[in-house]
Amino acid sequence: MVAIIRFLTGYVRFRISGSRPGSFVNKLIKNGINVWDIRSVGGEIVCCTSCAEYPLVQDLCRRTSQRVHIVKKRGVPFFAERNKKRSGLAVGFACFLLIFKLLSMYIWTVDICEFDTISQTAAKDILHRVGIYEGVRGDFESLKRMQTTAMLEFGNLSWMTINADGSRGEVNATEKELPETNDTAPRNMTARADGQVIRADAYSGAVNVAAGDGVTEGDLLISGVVQTELGGVRFTRADGVVIAKTRYLERISVPKECRIAECDEQPSSRCSARLFGAVIPLTFCTAPADHVSMYSEQQASFMGERASLSLIREDIYPYKVKTVKVDKDTAEILMKNKMLLRELFKFSDKNIVSRTTEMSENNSAYLYEVRYICEEDIAAPSPILSDGLNFIQEEEEDIS
Repeated sequence: MVAIIRFLTGYVRFRISGSRPGSFVNKLIKNGINVWDIRSVGGEIVCCTSCAEYPLVQDLCRRTSQRVHIVKKRGVPFFAERNKKRSGLAVGFACFLLIFKLLSMYIWTVDICEFDTISQTAAKDILHRVGIYEGVRGDFESLKRMQTTAMLEFGNLSWMTINADGSRGEVNATEKELPETNDTAPRNMTARADGQVIRADAYSGAVNVAAGDGVTEGDLLISGVVQTELGGVRFTRADGVVIAKTRYLERISVPKECRIAECDEQPSSRCSARLFGAVIPLTFCTAPADHVSMYSEQQASFMGERASLSLIREDIYPYKVKTVKVDKDTAEILMKNKMLLRELFKFSDKNIVSRTTEMSENNSAYLYEVRYICEEDIAAPSPILSDGLNFIQEEEEDIS
């Protein structure tokens, strides 16, 4: 910072020659003249002082036997003096100030806070739709209007602020907290699928089924209304496990002709720069008609702050589409792959006891029917209806 101030005010580097240059430096310091970068070169001393204090150095030199000679002149005052007849520099400087002022009226970087349920990419897309992106005007009224629209677009925010700090936009928000669930409210356990009961274990509540019983979806398995020894009833939060044998039918079709894409060429890439919101191509490469592009963007930073400059790389993967015929063996392999994916996501909480596969075909596809027999916990919580709860509470009060 001191060096910047010295450059703005101007300074000179001068050489002291004579019989006793060291004592002359001491006199300069004693008279309150600020000197720095003192060096001894070939029996002479070279140092620096500000251009405002150099006349004091010359005045003190006249009263001694020493001589001073300017070696270099540095700083804005000397630069302006040398170029005072060059009007183009003044015009260029004025244009620089004007451009700087215009650019400072816009937002060139947008910092988005972290969300728990929304990714940064999704949040950036939502903000872009409402008008908050690199290159937007950063006036107060527009930002407040966009802030209201953005809260409606997100939908799950309790509050949100969008502020402009110079040319940087800051988006801060807090998501709504999920309502606390009542873990003590009375409830039943009902069947969430059709099946045949194998085992029923109640941790709390009264078991309403036995092994071998058949149930349909919605049937009561464990009741949260328990009869007391005195003949009344009490409510409890029913909980337990009801293991049942369930059956599922999955249909999978594999077409006899498939269109597949093959990469038959080496991938290519092209780069571009995003400067103040504008994309500037750096390399030129023509992409084929059928291709897939993958983008990566690297943001530049300066002194820990994100700059309005980023490098975009596009990797281009060309491909060709062709039609192939699928025979029965290949179709069976494809069917097994599809079946494994379905089991991974749909039957992850079930114990598959057996599976049987039946295959048929028509003019356009192979058809597969997969029948599953599973063992699973079919008990699902179900709230006790408030009307029935009030009725039983009134009845309990009458008994007491």
